[in-house]
Amino acid sequence: MSKQPSLIAYADGSCLGNPGPGGWGVVLVRSDGSQLEFSAAAGATTNNRMEITAAIEALRRLPPGVEVTIRTDSQYLVNTMTLGWKRRENLDLWKMLDAEVAQRKVTWEWVRGHCGDTFNERADELARSAALGQPQSPSADSFEINAVPADALHTHPDATERDSTPAERILPSEPSALSNQHTPGAENEAEIARLLRPLLAADETLRRCAGCHRAFVAIGNPPRMQAYCSLAECQLKRRRNSSS
Repeated sequence: MSKQPSLIAYADGSCLGNPGPGGWGVVLVRSDGSQLEFSAAAGATTNNRMEITAAIEALRRLPPGVEVTIRTDSQYLVNTMTLGWKRRENLDLWKMLDAEVAQRKVTWEWVRGHCGDTFNERADELARSAALGQPQSPSADSFEINAVPADALHTHPDATERDSTPAERILPSEPSALSNQHTPGAENEAEIARLLRPLLAADETLRRCAGCHRAFVAIGNPPRMQAYCSLAECQLKRRRNSSS
Protein backbone atom coordinates (compact mmCIF):
# COMPACT_ATOMS: atom_id res chain seq x y z
CA MET A 1 0.00 0.00 0.00
CA SER A 2 1.47 3.36 -1.03
CA LYS A 3 2.11 5.98 1.61
CA GLN A 4 -0.18 9.00 1.56
CA PRO A 5 1.84 12.18 0.82
CA SER A 6 2.16 14.45 3.86
CA LEU A 7 1.64 17.58 1.76
CA ILE A 8 -0.53 17.76 -1.36
CA ALA A 9 -1.24 20.73 -3.59
CA TYR A 10 -4.39 20.49 -5.70
CA ALA A 11 -3.94 22.98 -8.53
CA ASP A 12 -6.37 23.96 -11.26
CA GLY A 13 -6.80 26.65 -13.89
CA SER A 14 -9.84 28.02 -15.69
CA CYS A 15 -10.42 30.29 -18.66
CA LEU A 16 -13.58 31.82 -20.10
CA GLY A 17 -13.13 31.80 -23.86
CA ASN A 18 -9.57 30.39 -24.13
CA PRO A 19 -8.24 32.98 -24.68
CA GLY A 20 -10.24 35.14 -22.33
CA PRO A 21 -10.54 36.06 -18.65
CA GLY A 22 -8.95 33.38 -16.51
CA GLY A 23 -8.30 32.29 -12.98
CA TRP A 24 -6.38 29.70 -10.99
CA GLY A 25 -7.00 28.01 -7.67
CA VAL A 26 -4.94 25.95 -5.24
CA VAL A 27 -5.83 23.87 -2.21
CA LEU A 28 -2.86 22.82 -0.05
CA VAL A 29 -3.68 19.88 2.23
CA ARG A 30 -1.56 18.57 5.11
CA SER A 31 -1.69 15.04 6.48
CA ASP A 32 -3.65 16.32 9.51
CA GLY A 33 -6.39 17.54 7.17
CA SER A 34 -5.73 21.26 7.58
CA GLN A 35 -5.97 23.29 4.39
CA LEU A 36 -4.73 26.49 2.82
CA GLU A 37 -6.70 27.85 -0.14
CA PHE A 38 -5.78 30.67 -2.48
CA SER A 39 -6.73 31.89 -5.93
CA ALA A 40 -6.47 34.86 -8.27
CA ALA A 41 -7.72 36.13 -11.61
CA ALA A 42 -5.93 37.12 -14.81
CA GLY A 43 -6.97 39.13 -17.86
CA ALA A 44 -6.60 37.83 -21.42
CA THR A 45 -5.03 34.40 -20.98
CA THR A 46 -5.50 30.71 -21.81
CA ASN A 47 -6.49 27.61 -19.88
CA ASN A 48 -3.01 26.09 -20.19
CA ARG A 49 -1.38 29.23 -18.82
CA MET A 50 -3.70 29.15 -15.84
CA GLU A 51 -2.91 25.45 -15.20
CA ILE A 52 0.82 26.19 -15.15
CA THR A 53 0.30 29.31 -13.06
CA ALA A 54 -1.62 27.34 -10.41
CA ALA A 55 1.36 25.02 -9.97
CA ILE A 56 3.79 27.94 -9.81
CA GLU A 57 1.75 29.74 -7.17
CA ALA A 58 1.35 26.57 -5.10
CA LEU A 59 5.11 26.09 -4.93
CA ARG A 60 5.76 29.74 -4.14
CA ARG A 61 3.87 29.34 -0.86
CA LEU A 62 6.25 26.56 0.24
CA PRO A 63 9.80 26.86 1.56
CA PRO A 64 12.78 25.40 -0.31
CA GLY A 65 13.45 21.70 0.31
CA VAL A 66 9.87 20.74 1.14
CA GLU A 67 8.36 17.55 -0.31
CA VAL A 68 5.04 18.14 -2.04
CA THR A 69 2.77 16.21 -4.40
CA ILE A 70 0.98 18.33 -6.98
CA ARG A 71 -2.30 16.87 -8.17
CA THR A 72 -3.89 18.36 -11.27
CA ASP A 73 -6.34 17.31 -13.97
CA SER A 74 -4.11 18.88 -16.63
CA GLN A 75 -2.36 16.20 -18.69
CA TYR A 76 -0.60 19.05 -20.48
CA LEU A 77 1.06 20.06 -17.22
CA VAL A 78 1.81 16.60 -15.84
CA ASN A 79 3.09 15.08 -19.08
CA THR A 80 5.28 18.08 -19.84
CA MET A 81 6.90 17.83 -16.40
CA THR A 82 7.19 14.02 -16.27
CA LEU A 83 7.30 12.74 -19.85
CA GLY A 84 9.21 15.56 -21.48
CA TRP A 85 6.46 16.78 -23.81
CA LYS A 86 7.98 19.40 -26.10
CA ARG A 87 7.46 22.97 -24.93
CA ARG A 88 6.26 25.03 -27.85
CA GLU A 89 4.24 27.68 -26.00
CA ASN A 90 4.16 29.39 -22.59
CA LEU A 91 7.96 29.28 -22.40
CA ASP A 92 8.03 32.10 -19.86
CA LEU A 93 5.86 30.13 -17.44
CA TRP A 94 7.74 26.86 -17.93
CA LYS A 95 10.95 28.68 -17.01
CA MET A 96 9.34 30.04 -13.85
CA LEU A 97 7.93 26.64 -12.93
CA ASP A 98 11.30 24.94 -13.46
CA ALA A 99 12.91 27.45 -11.08
CA GLU A 100 10.37 26.68 -8.34
CA VAL A 101 10.56 22.90 -8.83
CA ALA A 102 14.36 22.98 -8.65
CA GLN A 103 14.15 24.20 -5.05
CA ARG A 104 11.72 21.53 -3.83
CA LYS A 105 11.04 17.79 -4.03
CA VAL A 106 7.99 17.68 -6.28
CA THR A 107 5.93 14.66 -7.32
CA TRP A 108 3.37 15.09 -10.10
CA GLU A 109 0.06 13.20 -10.17
CA TRP A 110 -2.73 13.45 -12.72
CA VAL A 111 -6.31 13.16 -11.46
CA ARG A 112 -9.39 12.92 -13.66
CA GLY A 113 -11.38 16.14 -13.47
CA HIS A 114 -14.98 16.29 -12.25
CA CYS A 115 -14.93 12.75 -10.87
CA GLY A 116 -15.72 13.42 -7.24
CA ASP A 117 -12.26 14.23 -5.85
CA THR A 118 -13.24 16.76 -3.17
CA PHE A 119 -10.08 18.85 -3.22
CA ASN A 120 -9.71 18.79 -7.00
CA GLU A 121 -13.30 19.96 -7.29
CA ARG A 122 -12.59 22.72 -4.78
CA ALA A 123 -9.53 23.90 -6.71
CA ASP A 124 -11.66 23.98 -9.85
CA GLU A 125 -14.33 26.00 -8.04
CA LEU A 126 -11.74 28.51 -6.83
CA ALA A 127 -10.30 28.88 -10.35
CA ARG A 128 -13.69 29.31 -12.03
CA SER A 129 -14.88 31.79 -9.43
CA ALA A 130 -11.71 33.85 -9.87
CA ALA A 131 -12.14 33.85 -13.65
CA LEU A 132 -15.71 35.10 -13.18
CA GLY A 133 -14.51 37.85 -10.86
CA GLN A 134 -16.31 36.23 -7.92
CA PRO A 135 -13.66 35.28 -5.33
CA GLN A 136 -14.81 32.68 -2.83
CA SER A 137 -15.70 33.72 0.71
CA PRO A 138 -14.01 31.97 3.65
CA SER A 139 -15.89 29.02 5.12
CA ALA A 140 -17.25 29.27 8.65
CA ASP A 141 -14.39 27.36 10.28
CA SER A 142 -11.58 29.33 8.60
CA PHE A 143 -10.07 32.74 9.24
CA GLU A 144 -8.50 35.37 7.04
CA ILE A 145 -4.74 35.76 6.88
CA ASN A 146 -4.06 39.30 8.02
CA ALA A 147 -0.93 39.93 5.95
CA VAL A 148 -0.58 39.69 2.20
CA PRO A 149 1.86 36.83 1.44
CA ALA A 150 5.40 37.87 0.60
CA ASP A 151 5.06 36.33 -2.85
CA ALA A 152 2.20 38.70 -3.68
CA LEU A 153 4.92 41.30 -4.21
CA HIS A 154 5.91 39.41 -7.36
CA THR A 155 3.98 40.46 -10.44
CA HIS A 156 3.02 37.54 -12.66
CA PRO A 157 3.17 38.00 -16.47
CA ASP A 158 -0.59 37.42 -16.74
CA ALA A 159 -1.45 39.58 -13.72
CA THR A 160 -3.91 42.43 -13.86
CA GLU A 161 -4.98 44.86 -11.16
CA ARG A 162 -7.74 42.56 -9.99
CA ASP A 163 -5.32 39.76 -9.04
CA SER A 164 -2.72 41.85 -7.21
CA THR A 165 -4.00 40.53 -3.87
CA PRO A 166 -4.98 36.84 -4.18
CA ALA A 167 -7.85 35.54 -2.06
CA GLU A 168 -6.26 33.38 0.62
CA ARG A 169 -7.28 31.68 3.85
CA ILE A 170 -6.01 28.97 6.17
CA LEU A 171 -7.71 26.57 8.54
CA PRO A 172 -6.36 26.61 12.13
CA SER A 173 -3.46 24.22 12.78
CA GLU A 174 0.08 24.12 14.10
CA PRO A 175 2.76 26.15 12.27
CA SER A 176 4.50 24.10 9.59
CA ALA A 177 5.85 24.25 6.08
CA LEU A 178 2.69 26.05 5.01
CA SER A 179 3.43 29.05 7.21
CA ASN A 180 4.41 32.18 5.29
CA GLN A 181 7.98 33.20 5.98
CA HIS A 182 7.43 36.88 6.76
CA THR A 183 10.25 39.21 7.59
CA PRO A 184 9.70 41.64 10.51
CA GLY A 185 7.13 44.23 9.56
CA ALA A 186 5.73 42.15 6.70
CA GLU A 187 2.24 43.58 7.25
CA ASN A 188 3.56 47.13 6.82
CA GLU A 189 5.60 46.04 3.82
CA ALA A 190 2.52 44.63 2.11
CA GLU A 191 0.67 47.92 2.63
CA ILE A 192 3.66 49.87 1.32
CA ALA A 193 3.73 47.63 -1.76
CA ARG A 194 0.02 48.24 -2.38
CA LEU A 195 0.50 52.01 -2.22
CA LEU A 196 3.73 51.98 -4.22
CA ARG A 197 2.62 49.94 -7.24
CA PRO A 198 0.57 52.75 -8.89
CA LEU A 199 3.57 55.10 -8.51
CA LEU A 200 6.11 52.87 -10.26
CA ALA A 201 7.57 53.98 -13.59
CA ALA A 202 7.05 51.84 -16.68
CA ASP A 203 10.51 50.23 -16.33
CA GLU A 204 10.24 49.60 -12.57
CA THR A 205 9.01 46.47 -10.78
CA LEU A 206 8.71 45.31 -7.18
CA ARG A 207 10.95 42.40 -6.30
CA ARG A 208 11.95 40.57 -3.12
CA CYS A 209 15.70 40.54 -2.54
CA ALA A 210 17.25 37.07 -2.74
CA GLY A 211 19.74 38.20 -0.09
CA CYS A 212 17.87 40.02 2.71
CA HIS A 213 14.34 39.00 1.53
CA ARG A 214 12.95 42.54 1.79
CA ALA A 215 10.94 44.18 -0.98
CA PHE A 216 12.70 46.74 -3.18
CA VAL A 217 12.16 48.61 -6.46
CA ALA A 218 14.10 47.11 -9.36
CA ILE A 219 14.80 48.63 -12.76
CA GLY A 220 13.68 46.30 -15.53
CA ASN A 221 12.46 42.77 -14.86
CA PRO A 222 15.19 40.73 -13.14
CA PRO A 223 14.49 37.00 -12.66
CA ARG A 224 12.78 36.31 -9.35
CA MET A 225 15.59 34.20 -7.84
CA GLN A 226 18.34 36.55 -9.07
CA ALA A 227 17.01 39.86 -7.78
CA TYR A 228 19.19 41.63 -5.22
CA CYS A 229 18.70 45.04 -3.63
CA SER A 230 21.47 47.66 -3.41
CA LEU A 231 22.55 46.87 0.16
CA ALA A 232 26.28 46.13 0.21
CA GLU A 233 25.80 42.74 1.88
CA CYS A 234 23.27 41.65 -0.73
CA GLN A 235 25.39 42.93 -3.60
CA LEU A 236 28.33 40.93 -2.21
CA LYS A 237 26.20 37.78 -2.32
CA ARG A 238 25.07 38.53 -5.87
CA ARG A 239 28.60 39.15 -7.15
CA ARG A 240 30.01 36.10 -5.43
CA ASN A 241 27.24 33.94 -6.91
CA SER A 242 27.78 35.32 -10.40
CA SER A 243 31.55 34.72 -10.21
CA SER A 244 31.29 31.16 -8.94
